[in-house]
Amino acid sequence: MKFASLLCFALLLPQAWSTVSGQTVHGTVTDRTTGEPVGYANIWFNGTGRGTVADGHGIYSIDAGTVTPDHTLSFNCIGYDTCTVRLRDIPQDGTFDAFLAPVPQVIEEVTVVPVKTRLKRLGNNFRSPLMEAVHQDDLTGVEFGTIIKIKKRTWLEEVRINVLSCSYDDLVFRLNIYGRDETGRFVNILRQPIYASVPRTDEPTTVTINLADLHIVTDDDLIVAYQHISSSLTGQIRFPIGLTGARSCVRYNQGDAWEDTEWSFRFPISLIARVER
Repeated sequence: MKFASLLCFALLLPQAWSTVSGQTVHGTVTDRTTGEPVGYANIWFNGTGRGTVADGHGIYSIDAGTVTPDHTLSFNCIGYDTCTVRLRDIPQDGTFDAFLAPVPQVIEEVTVVPVKTRLKRLGNNFRSPLMEAVHQDDLTGVEFGTIIKIKKRTWLEEVRINVLSCSYDDLVFRLNIYGRDETGRFVNILRQPIYASVPRTDEPTTVTINLADLHIVTDDDLIVAYQHISSSLTGQIRFPIGLTGARSCVRYNQGDAWEDTEWSFRFPISLIARVER
């Protein structure tokens, strides 16, 4: 599997960027081929822990903080190559429109072989409110994942995420599924984004996402992650958590490394799958 990093395309003004606290970079993220906006693209300054997500129309704004002109700003979304630009090459007014190149879709030949499987739940299915994680206000770009250990060939059927309550009116999240590439690094294996919403509710609910039509088969470990990408600025969502079960991890933007969750709590993501007998 090959992963490319392309330079963004933009009309640049000659004036160079200077490092001034509080400056922002802003603009739109667009499909280079069709000219259509790329909604909910990930944007981050490499190696800084600073990132965000574009809105549904591809419009973004990110605070540069105290990053230096030599830092790079990256843009990506499922189905597109990642593109990067150095901060020093962005116009002084902070306006930068990124154009993402679609990744060619290669249809792989599939050989259908009869195989016996059994339906199994993998991951965590916590429901009790005795322990909970409360996340509130603006969480844009944050990912919480469950590490799914795969021992035999496995066909993914659906993902379930348990929620205790949600006071956001318009929470949208992206489901990300990461598998290992040839270097052992976890990379997104989806060919198109999967978006889902969490309803405003005072009662426990389970968000279910069907994967059967995607025909995802794996024999290696996965990270199945919830990424908060859009909501009102204020509100909170409560998840039931546990201290035993499948390990969970967190990162605050796509440029960060995965870390263990605080206090090593386990996040309530489970995977329903058919596992080879």
